[in-house]
Amino acid sequence: MDKAGMDYFNGHLSIVAAMGRTWQEQVVGYLHDASEDTPYSIDEVLNLLDTELGTTLSDAEREELTAALRLLNHHTVPDRETYIRNIGTNALATAVKLHDLTHNMDLSRLSNPTEKDLARVERYKKEYNYLNNLYEQNI
Repeated sequence: MDKAGMDYFNGHLSIVAAMGRTWQEQVVGYLHDASEDTPYSIDEVLNLLDTELGTTLSDAEREELTAALRLLNHHTVPDRETYIRNIGTNALATAVKLHDLTHNMDLSRLSNPTEKDLARVERYKKEYNYLNNLYEQNI
C-alpha cells in the first residue's frame, strides 16, 4: 500500500510505468522499487522478468536496466543528495525518477496532507528541478 492507501502496484508503480516513453522506462518504472523494497536482488528481479516474458533480455538490455535500477536504489548510497546526484548520471534512471517524483508530488492523492507531506513535496520539487535540468541538457 502507498501513502494514500492505494495498492502499490496498481497505483504508484503502474502510474510511474505509464509515464514511460520507451519500453525501458516502462519496465524500470514498474521495477524501480523492487530490489529496494523486497528481498530480491536486481539480477533476481530481471531473471523473474525473463521468466514472465518467456524470453531473455539481451546482455545490452540487461546491463542498461541493471545500471538504472542500481542507481534508483537509495540503500546503496550514504545520503539523499548523493542518491539524486548519482541518478543524474544516467538518462534512463533520470527519466524514471522524474516520473516517480511527478507522482509523489501529487498531493491530490492524499485526503489530508500533513506538514510532513508538504515539506517532502518541497524537497521533491528541488530534486525534480535538478534532474529535469540535467535531462533537458542531454536531450
